[in-house]
Amino acid sequence: MAGVARASGSRRQDPEPDGGEPVADLNEIVAYNFRRARELRGWTQQETAERLERFVGVRLRQAGVSAIEAAYGGERRREFDAQEILAFACGFDLPLVWFFLPPPGDRRRFRGAPDQVNELYRLTLGREDQLPALDDRFRELGMVEPDEDDTVLQRLYGAPTPRQLADYRRRRTDLLLALLDDQADELDRSAEELGRFFDHLRQVGIRGYVAERTQDTDYDDDSSERRL
Repeated sequence: MAGVARASGSRRQDPEPDGGEPVADLNEIVAYNFRRARELRGWTQQETAERLERFVGVRLRQAGVSAIEAAYGGERRREFDAQEILAFACGFDLPLVWFFLPPPGDRRRFRGAPDQVNELYRLTLGREDQLPALDDRFRELGMVEPDEDDTVLQRLYGAPTPRQLADYRRRRTDLLLALLDDQADELDRSAEELGRFFDHLRQVGIRGYVAERTQDTDYDDDSSERRL
């Protein structure tokens, strides 16, 4: 490869041209998951550069690895091609899907697409109505849904049969449930915070709350109603 994570030469333009809400770039997500992969393996940036050399084809510098990781939320864009992402997957010994999972809590919309970052798993794993097309491709490869014979063989050999490797629907469902559980935990935390806010508001009243926020005693009227 001629190079990895090429800089665009200009500062990243996060906001929309019309001054709207910030938008995301898929390259940022790859950069975020690159850092997560390095942390998962427990490698330093220098070790990462050395271990990726045979997959990338060039010796990265520590500064180059740092620049890749800084691309998520950083000042400059980085662009990855498909071969480079494949090299990352091989170097970190992780599936390609790893590099397309959404960072927690990132709800920006993708540039040029209606989807939000936290919904990226739908684009990566496919919607329910898109699965028949995948089934057809798996059948072209000679892979079908596992049957009872496959289950018996797995018990005998302790590993899935080639046919079972195509059991994409089950694996997809498991992964979706895990991702939704993570989002549910975040939603629960938000609900708890919101509940505490309204409990406090009921206790001090609107005028009392404004007085707290502004530190203006003119709003703190003890005779005002202390409930919503």
